[in-house]
Amino acid sequence: MKQMQFFRIETLIKIGFFVIAVIVFFILYTFLKEPTKLNSKKFKTNSYLAGNQINNATAPIEPADIVDDKNDIHMLHAQANGLKKPFATNAEFEDRYKSLVSDFKLVEIKDCRLYHLKSLKHSHPYLIPEAVYMLNELAIRFQRKLKEKDLGNYCFFLTSVLRTQETQQNLSKRNGNAAEMSSHFYGTTMDISYKHFLNLDNDSIVPSWEIIQELMHTVVEMRKECKLLAVRERKQSCFHITVVCGKPNTKEN
Repeated sequence: MKQMQFFRIETLIKIGFFVIAVIVFFILYTFLKEPTKLNSKKFKTNSYLAGNQINNATAPIEPADIVDDKNDIHMLHAQANGLKKPFATNAEFEDRYKSLVSDFKLVEIKDCRLYHLKSLKHSHPYLIPEAVYMLNELAIRFQRKLKEKDLGNYCFFLTSVLRTQETQQNLSKRNGNAAEMSSHFYGTTMDISYKHFLNLDNDSIVPSWEIIQELMHTVVEMRKECKLLAVRERKQSCFHITVVCGKPNTKEN
């Protein structure tokens, strides 16, 4: 009898430790998977947070309530604000990207509670800091709208980020929608899928018309503020988005 009681107590203790471990894991998972955070002190002239892109953008732009920005204006802003020299090949990217990260000219994008990365077969998960600020703001606004409409706890997927000229050529052969010259070369641009969304509560991937509408409203809202350029690529089921930067305030804070 004593052996049975001891065995039951030992079993309950093991179960208790297991439950505690699971709870701790989910707490750490929730709070440690934060969006990419940037230390603005590392670059004195944050041309995204400088604000007033409507009147003070680094390239011409007008407020719009539709998302139909053509490739030429994406290129104009990408070249004005992004990497000065695109990567010709994937090998060149591997040789150069670490120094650009060290110099805070590129920032790595990772899965977090605001967005997740799809399998990036033709791009690399890096953006310029200003584009990361814009991406985080867009995702926060999007999730706020979902909460206001009681639509659940979801995030969107990034399907393409920084491309090399080599990967763009490969895409052009397979996808007629992929232009030869792309703003993806400059670390200013990302593709956000509206085909599926990740349910953060149960880790399921689901389509949702209502959630697509809230994502669209968020993109349009920020387009009106001239914080981004966007076009809806129906064939790829994504929004092609480029950050818009303001002329930096050179006065140190």
